[in-house]
Amino acid sequence: MRELTTVIVNYDSADFLERCLASIRRETHLEGHQVVVIDNGSREPLPGALQARFPEVEFLANSANLGFSKACNQGLRAFPARHYLLLNPDTEVLEGAIDRTLGFLKSRPDAGVVGCRVLNPDGTLQKASRRAIPVPAAAFFRLSGLSRLFPGHPRLARYNLAHLDPRQTAEVEAVSGSFMMFPHDLLESIGGLDERFFLYGEDLDFCYRALGQGRRNYFFAGAQVLHYKRRSSSRDRAAANFHYHDAMRIFYRKHFWKESGFLLNVLVLAGIRLLYWGSELRRRLGLSAGVGSAD
Repeated sequence: MRELTTVIVNYDSADFLERCLASIRRETHLEGHQVVVIDNGSREPLPGALQARFPEVEFLANSANLGFSKACNQGLRAFPARHYLLLNPDTEVLEGAIDRTLGFLKSRPDAGVVGCRVLNPDGTLQKASRRAIPVPAAAFFRLSGLSRLFPGHPRLARYNLAHLDPRQTAEVEAVSGSFMMFPHDLLESIGGLDERFFLYGEDLDFCYRALGQGRRNYFFAGAQVLHYKRRSSSRDRAAANFHYHDAMRIFYRKHFWKESGFLLNVLVLAGIRLLYWGSELRRRLGLSAGVGSAD
Protein backbone atom coordinates (compact mmCIF):
# COMPACT_ATOMS: atom_id res chain seq x y z
CA MET A 1 0.00 0.00 0.00
CA ARG A 2 1.30 3.47 -0.87
CA GLU A 3 2.31 5.81 1.94
CA LEU A 4 0.11 8.80 1.09
CA THR A 5 -2.68 9.68 -1.30
CA THR A 6 -3.39 13.37 -1.84
CA VAL A 7 -6.88 14.07 -3.20
CA ILE A 8 -7.57 17.39 -4.91
CA VAL A 9 -11.11 18.19 -6.07
CA ASN A 10 -11.08 20.74 -8.86
CA TYR A 11 -13.98 22.85 -10.06
CA ASP A 12 -13.20 25.70 -12.47
CA SER A 13 -9.81 26.31 -10.87
CA ALA A 14 -7.35 25.18 -13.55
CA ASP A 15 -5.14 28.24 -13.16
CA PHE A 16 -4.73 27.69 -9.41
CA LEU A 17 -4.50 23.92 -9.81
CA GLU A 18 -1.39 24.22 -11.97
CA ARG A 19 0.31 26.30 -9.28
CA CYS A 20 -0.78 23.82 -6.61
CA LEU A 21 0.57 20.78 -8.46
CA ALA A 22 3.85 22.55 -9.17
CA SER A 23 4.25 23.31 -5.47
CA ILE A 24 3.57 19.69 -4.52
CA ARG A 25 6.20 18.49 -6.99
CA ARG A 26 8.69 21.07 -5.73
CA GLU A 27 8.12 20.68 -1.99
CA THR A 28 7.22 17.00 -1.51
CA HIS A 29 9.79 14.20 -1.53
CA LEU A 30 7.90 11.22 -0.14
CA GLU A 31 8.28 7.72 -1.47
CA GLY A 32 4.94 6.15 -2.37
CA HIS A 33 3.01 9.39 -2.78
CA GLN A 34 0.09 9.47 -5.21
CA VAL A 35 -1.64 12.71 -6.19
CA VAL A 36 -5.10 12.38 -7.71
CA VAL A 37 -7.14 15.24 -9.18
CA ILE A 38 -10.90 14.81 -9.44
CA ASP A 39 -12.27 17.32 -11.93
CA ASN A 40 -15.80 17.73 -10.63
CA GLY A 41 -17.74 18.72 -13.73
CA SER A 42 -15.88 21.95 -14.44
CA ARG A 43 -17.54 24.11 -17.06
CA GLU A 44 -14.31 23.94 -19.04
CA PRO A 45 -12.38 20.63 -19.05
CA LEU A 46 -8.85 20.67 -17.72
CA PRO A 47 -6.38 21.55 -20.48
CA GLY A 48 -4.54 18.61 -21.97
CA ALA A 49 -1.30 20.55 -21.61
CA LEU A 50 -1.81 20.73 -17.86
CA GLN A 51 -2.30 16.98 -17.60
CA ALA A 52 0.73 16.36 -19.82
CA ARG A 53 2.89 18.57 -17.61
CA PHE A 54 2.14 16.38 -14.56
CA PRO A 55 2.31 12.75 -15.75
CA GLU A 56 2.77 11.55 -12.17
CA VAL A 57 -0.72 12.81 -11.28
CA GLU A 58 -3.85 10.72 -11.82
CA PHE A 59 -6.64 12.78 -13.39
CA LEU A 60 -10.24 11.64 -13.10
CA ALA A 61 -13.19 13.54 -14.55
CA ASN A 62 -16.83 13.65 -13.50
CA SER A 63 -19.40 14.64 -16.10
CA ALA A 64 -21.26 16.73 -13.50
CA ASN A 65 -20.54 18.46 -10.22
CA LEU A 66 -21.26 15.71 -7.69
CA GLY A 67 -20.36 17.84 -4.69
CA PHE A 68 -17.08 18.13 -2.82
CA SER A 69 -17.66 15.27 -0.39
CA LYS A 70 -18.65 12.72 -3.02
CA ALA A 71 -15.70 13.63 -5.23
CA CYS A 72 -13.28 13.34 -2.31
CA ASN A 73 -14.66 9.92 -1.48
CA GLN A 74 -14.07 8.85 -5.09
CA GLY A 75 -10.38 9.59 -4.73
CA LEU A 76 -10.11 7.98 -1.30
CA ARG A 77 -11.71 4.76 -2.53
CA ALA A 78 -9.77 4.57 -5.80
CA PHE A 79 -6.29 5.09 -4.34
CA PRO A 80 -5.99 3.44 -0.90
CA ALA A 81 -2.98 4.39 1.19
CA ARG A 82 -1.71 4.36 4.76
CA HIS A 83 -2.46 8.07 5.02
CA TYR A 84 -4.57 10.60 3.13
CA LEU A 85 -4.47 14.32 2.48
CA LEU A 86 -7.41 16.37 1.24
CA LEU A 87 -6.02 19.49 -0.40
CA ASN A 88 -7.78 22.38 -2.10
CA PRO A 89 -6.70 23.26 -5.66
CA ASP A 90 -6.24 26.93 -4.74
CA THR A 91 -3.41 26.19 -2.31
CA GLU A 92 0.36 26.30 -2.54
CA VAL A 93 2.48 23.92 -0.50
CA LEU A 94 5.27 25.76 1.30
CA GLU A 95 8.56 24.46 2.69
CA GLY A 96 7.85 20.74 2.65
CA ALA A 97 4.48 21.08 4.37
CA ILE A 98 3.17 17.69 3.25
CA ASP A 99 6.30 15.80 4.35
CA ARG A 100 6.38 17.63 7.68
CA THR A 101 2.72 17.09 8.45
CA LEU A 102 2.94 13.40 7.61
CA GLY A 103 5.92 13.09 9.94
CA PHE A 104 3.93 14.72 12.72
CA LEU A 105 0.88 12.53 12.06
CA LYS A 106 2.98 9.36 12.19
CA SER A 107 4.50 10.47 15.50
CA ARG A 108 1.04 10.69 17.13
CA PRO A 109 -0.59 7.23 17.31
CA ASP A 110 -3.71 8.83 18.79
CA ALA A 111 -4.08 11.36 15.97
CA GLY A 112 -7.28 11.58 14.00
CA VAL A 113 -7.13 14.62 11.74
CA VAL A 114 -4.12 16.93 11.41
CA GLY A 115 -4.10 20.35 9.81
CA CYS A 116 -1.36 22.91 9.39
CA ARG A 117 -0.98 26.69 9.28
CA VAL A 118 -3.22 27.83 6.41
CA LEU A 119 -2.20 31.32 5.35
CA ASN A 120 -3.89 34.11 3.46
CA PRO A 121 -1.98 35.57 0.50
CA ASP A 122 -0.77 38.38 2.81
CA GLY A 123 0.77 35.84 5.18
CA THR A 124 -1.81 36.10 7.97
CA LEU A 125 -3.29 32.96 9.48
CA GLN A 126 -6.72 31.91 8.23
CA LYS A 127 -9.01 31.50 11.20
CA ALA A 128 -10.29 28.13 10.00
CA SER A 129 -6.83 26.64 10.53
CA ARG A 130 -7.89 25.69 14.06
CA ARG A 131 -11.48 25.66 15.27
CA ALA A 132 -13.86 24.33 17.84
CA ILE A 133 -16.90 22.30 16.88
CA PRO A 134 -19.80 24.74 16.46
CA VAL A 135 -21.98 23.52 19.30
CA PRO A 136 -25.04 25.78 19.69
CA ALA A 137 -23.37 28.08 22.24
CA ALA A 138 -20.19 28.56 20.20
CA ALA A 139 -22.23 29.11 17.04
CA PHE A 140 -24.35 31.74 18.83
CA PHE A 141 -21.31 33.66 20.07
CA ARG A 142 -19.84 33.65 16.56
CA LEU A 143 -22.97 34.50 14.59
CA SER A 144 -24.11 37.15 17.08
CA GLY A 145 -20.82 39.01 16.73
CA LEU A 146 -19.74 38.52 20.35
CA SER A 147 -16.67 36.59 19.25
CA ARG A 148 -15.55 39.60 17.18
CA LEU A 149 -16.12 41.98 20.08
CA PHE A 150 -14.06 39.78 22.42
CA PRO A 151 -11.58 38.01 20.11
CA GLY A 152 -9.29 36.87 22.92
CA HIS A 153 -11.96 35.47 25.21
CA PRO A 154 -11.57 31.67 25.55
CA ARG A 155 -15.36 31.13 25.75
CA LEU A 156 -16.91 33.88 23.63
CA ALA A 157 -14.31 33.43 20.84
CA ARG A 158 -14.09 29.67 21.29
CA TYR A 159 -15.02 28.76 17.71
CA ASN A 160 -11.88 30.24 16.12
CA LEU A 161 -9.63 29.57 19.16
CA ALA A 162 -8.18 33.07 18.83
CA HIS A 163 -6.72 32.86 22.33
CA LEU A 164 -4.21 30.21 21.19
CA ASP A 165 -0.72 31.14 20.01
CA PRO A 166 -0.73 30.59 16.21
CA ARG A 167 2.96 29.67 16.36
CA GLN A 168 2.33 26.71 18.68
CA THR A 169 1.11 23.23 17.79
CA ALA A 170 -2.10 22.50 19.68
CA GLU A 171 -4.77 19.89 20.13
CA VAL A 172 -7.97 21.29 18.61
CA GLU A 173 -11.41 20.04 17.69
CA ALA A 174 -11.34 20.84 13.98
CA VAL A 175 -9.01 22.06 11.25
CA SER A 176 -9.42 23.57 7.80
CA GLY A 177 -10.69 21.32 5.03
CA SER A 178 -8.30 23.04 2.63
CA PHE A 179 -5.48 20.90 4.13
CA MET A 180 -6.63 17.91 6.15
CA MET A 181 -4.50 14.80 6.73
CA PHE A 182 -5.57 11.58 8.44
CA PRO A 183 -4.60 7.88 8.66
CA HIS A 184 -6.21 4.98 6.84
CA ASP A 185 -7.54 3.35 10.01
CA LEU A 186 -9.56 6.48 10.81
CA LEU A 187 -11.16 6.30 7.39
CA GLU A 188 -11.98 2.64 8.02
CA SER A 189 -13.58 3.38 11.38
CA ILE A 190 -15.72 6.42 10.50
CA GLY A 191 -16.09 6.12 6.72
CA GLY A 192 -15.51 8.88 4.21
CA LEU A 193 -16.93 12.36 4.09
CA ASP A 194 -20.68 12.65 4.60
CA GLU A 195 -22.05 13.17 1.10
CA ARG A 196 -25.06 15.08 2.38
CA PHE A 197 -22.68 18.05 2.60
CA PHE A 198 -22.44 19.27 -0.99
CA LEU A 199 -20.11 22.17 -0.23
CA TYR A 200 -18.94 23.40 3.20
CA GLY A 201 -19.32 21.69 6.56
CA GLU A 202 -17.93 18.31 5.58
CA ASP A 203 -14.58 19.07 7.24
CA LEU A 204 -16.18 19.96 10.58
CA ASP A 205 -18.34 16.85 10.40
CA PHE A 206 -15.35 14.61 9.63
CA CYS A 207 -13.32 16.10 12.48
CA TYR A 208 -16.25 15.74 14.89
CA ARG A 209 -16.69 12.09 13.99
CA ALA A 210 -12.97 11.53 14.57
CA LEU A 211 -13.34 12.95 18.08
CA GLY A 212 -16.26 10.58 18.60
CA GLN A 213 -13.87 7.69 18.00
CA GLY A 214 -11.59 8.88 20.78
CA ARG A 215 -9.05 10.38 18.37
CA ARG A 216 -7.21 13.66 18.91
CA ASN A 217 -7.17 16.32 16.21
CA TYR A 218 -4.17 18.61 15.90
CA PHE A 219 -3.22 22.00 14.52
CA PHE A 220 0.41 21.45 13.48
CA ALA A 221 2.27 24.77 13.45
CA GLY A 222 5.40 23.26 11.89
CA ALA A 223 3.99 23.31 8.36
CA GLN A 224 2.14 25.86 6.28
CA VAL A 225 0.33 26.32 2.99
CA LEU A 226 -0.94 29.37 1.16
CA HIS A 227 -4.67 29.39 0.42
CA TYR A 228 -6.43 31.63 -2.09
CA LYS A 229 -9.81 30.90 -0.52
CA ARG A 230 -13.21 30.74 -2.26
CA ARG A 231 -11.84 31.11 -5.79
CA SER A 232 -14.19 28.60 -7.43
CA SER A 233 -17.21 29.13 -5.19
CA SER A 234 -17.05 32.89 -5.74
CA ARG A 235 -17.95 32.32 -9.39
CA ASP A 236 -21.41 31.10 -8.39
CA ARG A 237 -22.08 33.04 -5.24
CA ALA A 238 -25.80 32.30 -5.07
CA ALA A 239 -25.19 28.53 -5.02
CA ALA A 240 -22.27 28.90 -2.61
CA ASN A 241 -24.39 31.01 -0.28
CA PHE A 242 -27.14 28.39 -0.28
CA HIS A 243 -24.79 25.46 0.37
CA TYR A 244 -22.93 27.36 3.10
CA HIS A 245 -26.09 27.90 5.13
CA ASP A 246 -27.55 24.52 4.24
CA ALA A 247 -24.41 22.91 5.70
CA MET A 248 -25.24 24.59 9.02
CA ARG A 249 -28.68 23.02 8.94
CA ILE A 250 -27.37 19.56 8.04
CA PHE A 251 -24.67 19.67 10.72
CA TYR A 252 -27.09 20.79 13.44
CA ARG A 253 -29.75 18.24 12.56
CA LYS A 254 -27.20 15.45 12.38
CA HIS A 255 -25.39 16.11 15.66
CA PHE A 256 -27.58 18.20 17.99
CA TRP A 257 -31.22 17.80 16.96
CA LYS A 258 -32.08 14.83 19.17
CA GLU A 259 -30.45 16.17 22.32
CA SER A 260 -31.93 19.67 21.98
CA GLY A 261 -35.43 20.65 22.94
CA PHE A 262 -38.19 21.61 20.54
CA LEU A 263 -37.89 25.35 21.20
CA LEU A 264 -34.12 25.40 20.69
CA ASN A 265 -34.44 23.43 17.46
CA VAL A 266 -37.01 25.88 16.11
CA LEU A 267 -34.88 28.87 17.10
CA VAL A 268 -31.71 27.45 15.56
CA LEU A 269 -33.32 26.54 12.23
CA ALA A 270 -35.10 29.89 12.09
CA GLY A 271 -31.82 31.64 12.85
CA ILE A 272 -30.05 29.80 10.03
CA ARG A 273 -32.84 30.75 7.64
CA LEU A 274 -32.64 34.41 8.70
CA LEU A 275 -28.87 34.37 8.26
CA TYR A 276 -29.31 32.98 4.77
CA TRP A 277 -31.87 35.59 3.77
CA GLY A 278 -29.73 38.38 5.20
CA SER A 279 -26.63 37.12 3.42
CA GLU A 280 -28.53 36.69 0.17
CA LEU A 281 -29.89 40.24 0.41
CA ARG A 282 -26.39 41.64 0.98
CA ARG A 283 -25.10 39.59 -1.95
CA ARG A 284 -27.78 40.89 -4.28
CA LEU A 285 -27.11 44.45 -3.17
CA GLY A 286 -23.39 43.98 -3.79
CA LEU A 287 -22.56 44.46 -0.11
CA SER A 288 -20.94 41.05 0.40
CA ALA A 289 -17.91 39.52 -1.35
CA GLY A 290 -19.06 35.95 -0.84
CA VAL A 291 -19.32 33.19 1.73
CA GLY A 292 -17.01 30.57 3.08
CA SER A 293 -15.96 28.63 6.12
CA ALA A 294 -12.65 30.35 6.65
CA ASP A 295 -13.99 32.90 9.11
